[in-house]
Amino acid sequence: MKFKKSLNNNIALAEDDEGCEVIVIGTGIGFKKSKGQYLDRDQIQKMFRIEANDKYQRIEQFFNDIPLHIIDITDQIVEIGQEKIGKKLNSSILLTLADHIHFALERHKCGMDVQNPLHWDIRHLYPVEYRVGEQAVDRINEAFHVTMSPSEASSIALHFVNSQLDSGSMNQTIKITKMINESLEIMSHHFGIALDKESVNYSRFITHLRYFIVRQMNREVLSFKDQHFLYDVLSERYPSSFQCAQDIKEFMERQHEFTITPDEMVYLMIHIERVTSHSDAN
Repeated sequence: MKFKKSLNNNIALAEDDEGCEVIVIGTGIGFKKSKGQYLDRDQIQKMFRIEANDKYQRIEQFFNDIPLHIIDITDQIVEIGQEKIGKKLNSSILLTLADHIHFALERHKCGMDVQNPLHWDIRHLYPVEYRVGEQAVDRINEAFHVTMSPSEASSIALHFVNSQLDSGSMNQTIKITKMINESLEIMSHHFGIALDKESVNYSRFITHLRYFIVRQMNREVLSFKDQHFLYDVLSERYPSSFQCAQDIKEFMERQHEFTITPDEMVYLMIHIERVTSHSDAN
């Protein structure tokens, strides 16, 4: 591990054995070092790889602006999320979440806690991520001796949702969440039933909607063999689910300018049939 540049006394830019740039953290690791000098691995407490799409200037500014204690707590929270969610998370979550936590703590000190308007929606749409958010709030409260608003759990949860989707921005993740809600409202109105939010089929349906919307946003086309045959068969076998899928299609095309293919409609019908056939009528 070769030293390249000091960011401050405890943080430095280095080059690993594979020639990749990394950020290393350790007490005094950036103090009075020369470029090309080999670093003592025992001195390195944490290391973060700089991905190809990350801008170095942004990362340097981040590590200069965010207190090390916040970075450390955020790293612990990301590890909790990685374990609970069980999926690969975008490496940028450390930067975005630490920045969020830093700003949230500053607001809290000024008595300016912000309530997330999507709090209850996020809690039901992303239950695993929300539980990670709850654990994160507990960890933050304990580490910084504060009492953050419970709604902060939903804001943190969205960071983990966004990190899985790699959707580009938090604003896009919020849009996706709102579109999922719109689809669920259409379903509830169409069938007049209460969906079982604890069921496996509901969880799978939310996941399908999430990636269905991402595909539409990215103009990706889903295709498979015999889609027209399956479309005809399913629309006849499950007429109510077909009509509900048609209502969602028309709404999405009208409100969000999506172009939903018969292939997407097949999967949408299947998931709607699964989740509604196991729900209780009001």
